[in-house]
Amino acid sequence: MNQLKVLVTGATGLVGFHTVKAMLAKGNHVVARVRAGSRTDALEALSCQNAMQIVRGELNDSEALRRDMAGVDVVVHAAGLVDPHATREEIYAVNVEGTRSVMSAAAMASVRHFIHISSLSVITGQNDQYNVGEKAPLVYCGESYADSKVDAEKTVTGWFGKGEMLVTILRPGFIYGPGERAWMPRLMENLRLGKAMLIDGGTKQCNVIYVENLVKAIELSMLNPKADKQVFNLTDGELVTKKTLFDSICDGMGYPRVTKKVPGFIAKAACEVVSMIAPHLPPEKRKNLTRFSRAAFRLAGLNQGFDVSLAEQTLDYKGTNRIPFAEGMRRTLECIKNDSQDVRRNAPVLK
Repeated sequence: MNQLKVLVTGATGLVGFHTVKAMLAKGNHVVARVRAGSRTDALEALSCQNAMQIVRGELNDSEALRRDMAGVDVVVHAAGLVDPHATREEIYAVNVEGTRSVMSAAAMASVRHFIHISSLSVITGQNDQYNVGEKAPLVYCGESYADSKVDAEKTVTGWFGKGEMLVTILRPGFIYGPGERAWMPRLMENLRLGKAMLIDGGTKQCNVIYVENLVKAIELSMLNPKADKQVFNLTDGELVTKKTLFDSICDGMGYPRVTKKVPGFIAKAACEVVSMIAPHLPPEKRKNLTRFSRAAFRLAGLNQGFDVSLAEQTLDYKGTNRIPFAEGMRRTLECIKNDSQDVRRNAPVLK
């Protein structure tokens, strides 16, 4: 593939940053789009700086978006608000209205391919899923983030077949990797403090995906005619149970393994009650109840079995193009441990 000009929204986030890094490594020119107040130290530390332009702006600034997209071949829309403490209105403003704004700007700028990073939460709901494919109906579950991704997908599919721009939706599960800040730090803290529990014995399946595997799927999709007007489920392609996930983190970080068990119906009832009460509590108290959120139950309590064969067959997203879960988690935890050591090493001496 010839050198491309790729614009990445949410370039300081986990997916955005790793996408920028991979695009630069491939010799492409990158427009890394970040919010006005975002720190860009990590982006600025990447090699090939002469091939990257960092631009600042909000997703609802249509004029700035069109200006930033001048000459762009591919837009990877990775920006999104995942904050469990944000209001539903704040989440929708970014994840739905922001997606609509970015898509419109891409079409007006004659971008060749728009790749939207969605989420498997759009077809998960609050029920167990077993080997579910892309044709499963979108479902609202009452969780603001997941519901916003449903409406964002509807916005994107509304562009299928309009004009000449290729449009692709990638649906990753829970993304992990170096720099992950959305769910792993909270899970790790609960594991460290002994607060985590194995719901239904931890036998249910996870839908995790290593960030570099997701980036590989992005690369395999880019300007690929087979990816046009397609939605792809994405995981690591392995059967990883909740217990496997918890044990991997505990073993890698030196924590005791989780032994507490709770029946699923009790855990779900507790999360539902807390989710109804939490919005009416002060922010600090809401923060302390995050481990009882619907999103937390989705991670720890639901069977999340999703079929990724469409991506394997259409995009060649196969084992040879994927990093195994064990290796991905090892790299992730090594990065976390190294970051912790750097923090301790550079901490001020208190006298």
